Amino acid sequence: MNKNLYLILLLFACPLPLLAQSGIGDVLESIEANNTTLRAGQQLNQSQKLEARTGKFLPNPSVELNQLWAGGEGGGNAYEFAAVQSFDFPTTYFNKNKLSKLKVAGADYQYAVTRQQVLLKAQQACQEIIYLRKQRALLEKRLQNADQLEQLYRERLALGAANQMEYNKIQLEKVNANNASRRNAAALRAQMELLQSLNGGLPIEFSDTEFPVLPALPAYEELESAYLAADPNLRNLGSESDAAQQEVKVNRALTLPKFDLGYRRNGGSDANMNGFRIGISIPLWENRNTVRQAKAQAEYAVLNLEDNTQTLKATLHDLYLQAQALQASRDEYAETIALQRTEDLLNRALSTGQISMVDYFVEISLLYDSIQNYLDVEKEYQNVMAQLLQYQL
Repeated sequence: MNKNLYLILLLFACPLPLLAQSGIGDVLESIEANNTTLRAGQQLNQSQKLEARTGKFLPNPSVELNQLWAGGEGGGNAYEFAAVQSFDFPTTYFNKNKLSKLKVAGADYQYAVTRQQVLLKAQQACQEIIYLRKQRALLEKRLQNADQLEQLYRERLALGAANQMEYNKIQLEKVNANNASRRNAAALRAQMELLQSLNGGLPIEFSDTEFPVLPALPAYEELESAYLAADPNLRNLGSESDAAQQEVKVNRALTLPKFDLGYRRNGGSDANMNGFRIGISIPLWENRNTVRQAKAQAEYAVLNLEDNTQTLKATLHDLYLQAQALQASRDEYAETIALQRTEDLLNRALSTGQISMVDYFVEISLLYDSIQNYLDVEKEYQNVMAQLLQYQL
């Protein structure tokens, strides 16, 4: 393999640095600390946990004092004092406590879903920035090559060794290269602004120009098992299903009698009497249909979990097949690039008259298209792998 071909492969297909060296990990840490969506999500998480912990305690006790005044001359004044505590059937509090724990866990899973979404978006933005920088390097080489050709053919045109049509082709190549470079710069600025926005509006440094090394694609069954076990959305839906089942038990317990227990004292001018108060509430109408409603909600939660699990499995399998195809295409393009004729070889052949201008542009376009296709496939592969491995974020 000659030196020029080696340099091409070194530039576009060399071994990539590890994730810890890439800076993407540092970017994700910064965004996790500064992202306003995540900061708001943390407050919502705390609010949901506090809400989940309410309603599981005894109701407030009640205290009553009644003062009675006797009329006329026949009797004295009297008063009545009572302190009463109401409570549900004892099993209600056991079930409410279990329900509270499930809702607290569910709040954490909901925050984990939001966190994963934000970090995946940030990771994909970093991947897009790396891709655009690699594309910029290609466009700079393309523009530099066009400048060299323009200088060469300007001299040839002055000497009568080239015609205007050939010179115009080179000018058109420069225009196309400049246009592509401007669009690349605009896209790169937009992605950097997106990254800063995800970082809570704070400036963030990210200068990587190479993608991180990805782990080998595991067997699909292994990947699916790990993903389904760790996916926060499925875990949240599972928690909701468990909570819905527990709601059935709570509502069933609430259909049992409620009790009042308290102290009572009657006093007046003649005598004082002490005693206790006990009461029972017969659940006839207040909680009608609550158990049936809770059962229906629980059934929905179970079916919703099953539906989302099947949908996720189908999505994972599709992404896995895409990753396999993209990996094969990436390797194939790397091999193809090694067989292409480089700019230096083509320029030398053109300057010595070995190939015509038409043949030159066919060959150079094939080279640039091959490298651009390689970059596109490489970026798409990184993106698909990020989705497959997002459960690790």
